[in-house]
Amino acid sequence: MQPKEEIEQLRQLISFHNDLYYNQDNPSLSDTQYDELYHRLEELEKEYPQYASATSPTQHVGGKASRAFAPVTHAVPMMSLDNSYSADDIRSWHERAVKLLGRENFEMVVEGKIDGVSCSLTYQNGRLIQAASRGDGKTGEDITANVLTIKNIPHQIANAPQGLLEIRGEVYLEKKDLAALNAEQEKSGGNLFANTRNAAAGSLRQKESELAARRPLRFFAHSFGVGNITAKSFSDFIEQCRAWGFSVCPVRTRTTQIADVIRFYNEFEPARHNLPFDVDGLVVKVNLFQDEQILGVTARSPRWAMAFKYPAPQATTIVKNILFSVGRTGIITPVAELEPVPCAGVIISNATLHNFDEIKRLGVRAGDSVIIERAGEVIPKIIKVVEHKGAQEVLPPQKCPSCGEPVYKEQDEVGYYCINPACPAQLKARLVHFASRDALDIDGLGDVVVEQLVAFDFVREFADIYYLSFLHLLKLPNFKDKKAQNLLDAIEKSKTRPLAKLLFALGIAFVGEKTAEVLADRFHTLDALKAADLATLQHIPDVGEKVSQSIYDFFHDVKVIEQVEKLRQAGLNFTQPQKEKSGNVLEGKTLVFTGELKTMTRAEAERLAMQYGGKTSGSVSKKTSYVVAGEAAGSKLKKAQELCVPVLSETEFLKLIGK
Repeated sequence: MQPKEEIEQLRQLISFHNDLYYNQDNPSLSDTQYDELYHRLEELEKEYPQYASATSPTQHVGGKASRAFAPVTHAVPMMSLDNSYSADDIRSWHERAVKLLGRENFEMVVEGKIDGVSCSLTYQNGRLIQAASRGDGKTGEDITANVLTIKNIPHQIANAPQGLLEIRGEVYLEKKDLAALNAEQEKSGGNLFANTRNAAAGSLRQKESELAARRPLRFFAHSFGVGNITAKSFSDFIEQCRAWGFSVCPVRTRTTQIADVIRFYNEFEPARHNLPFDVDGLVVKVNLFQDEQILGVTARSPRWAMAFKYPAPQATTIVKNILFSVGRTGIITPVAELEPVPCAGVIISNATLHNFDEIKRLGVRAGDSVIIERAGEVIPKIIKVVEHKGAQEVLPPQKCPSCGEPVYKEQDEVGYYCINPACPAQLKARLVHFASRDALDIDGLGDVVVEQLVAFDFVREFADIYYLSFLHLLKLPNFKDKKAQNLLDAIEKSKTRPLAKLLFALGIAFVGEKTAEVLADRFHTLDALKAADLATLQHIPDVGEKVSQSIYDFFHDVKVIEQVEKLRQAGLNFTQPQKEKSGNVLEGKTLVFTGELKTMTRAEAERLAMQYGGKTSGSVSKKTSYVVAGEAAGSKLKKAQELCVPVLSETEFLKLIGK
């Protein structure tokens, strides 16, 4: 593989896993596996600087601000820490710090790394006025209403410095509270949380603060963003936090010797499992703030601190069987059924094998002895076969395990698919996606309830959801009057969602949230989109040949046409509200934004361009009207110069639209 191609693939893969971790609270890689990908990308970008890009994941913290909450711009970026998993890594960090500081005997503080969700608390003259998530490090989301329900966060600080003070820390859940919460979720038919971090993230993103208030969230303070504080060191600051009424992590030590850090890491490892909260490693940081200033930061991480993480928990067990699971798109995923084995505090009985290429790589068979890893202490995965005991090679199925129809495989793709639209397994997965938060957001219609509705034969397609009655729901296990009414209310509310949400909910192949929004903004009504010919679809910015063909085929499928008409009769909204324009100075112009903008995010800049009548694109061509280049602009700027496309600075762009 060519370096440029590998770099692009790594960027896409890392961005995908960033989204799973930061925005969907559903990681599918262990931290170790993620860091291997990330460090490989860093190495390639150093070796081939000509492929540098300001949009690379190495230049940003991993997440993004959710659209469900108002955006908050951090006064000082909330950076993520570089991770190390070995004594050699932490020694290398220490050697770099020694070199930059010009002395060996500087003080370090080591504290427990809580497996929670980063949060900033802003106080004005001692009163809490705003709470925000980390987001992409520069822009987070306003979660004030939910954070105000956390009992150990002071709403008023006595003797606080005048003006703004921003305290940062981790929101987390204790292990016993997670167990109680999951028991409650199971009883009510809700989704179970994989770990304490997952539960904390889901709780902070509740749209109703009353729901967040029922979750026993807690907060540990560990740093600050802005504020006129008198502390000269991290240790002094932590004591000041205690005095202000904040809880802080009790796992902490101070030393000037890196050997002490490594010793503490080794000695603490068995003890961490006895703590009431999850700790996935330690954070090592210089103590004096003046040393922090000297060491500085990179684009993504501070040089004055590093996470010293523990490897993902592993266990050895036997593969009892290899089963095939069918997803909403029809893709067939192999899953290993295991002899139950304890790992990281839970009993593991299943592990994903991802695809049939992975089975071939591992050489795994039913009956083999294997090592499993609970990746990120969440997703069980087979990482190695210890002893081959199985005789039967695992081959892809020729027929769908759910419906028995023939299985299909594209020549250039890894996946095997069932293409029967009436496949029961696909139906359940599609219904869950249809009702998900980023689609039509039908609160209460999760995996368990969908399973029940399909089992009772109450729902066979999307439209059937809208004809469910009170009596239907009361026949389901664990449904009482209030729960049934809440679900019916959520179903009714989903009818009002804009067209973009409906398009995403329909599950059109290759149409994600952004493409759904582009299509909705372009056509405004579902009927106009259905009537679009292939040529029209192919000329829409960011909709390529493969995606446009998928959209065209979808809306020309007889069964889809019938389904759409049933949704219309059920009363769903088929229109997209038109975005208010501020003028037409960019009418007929196509803009490409590249590099790091100073006063806004790229998404905000693109929205501004469309607000003034323009179109945006992700690639530069002869048809591009302007390229707006920020700092560290890369290949797009170079291509614009080669094609003689006008290049604007951020200031020039703002002047162009009269701002």
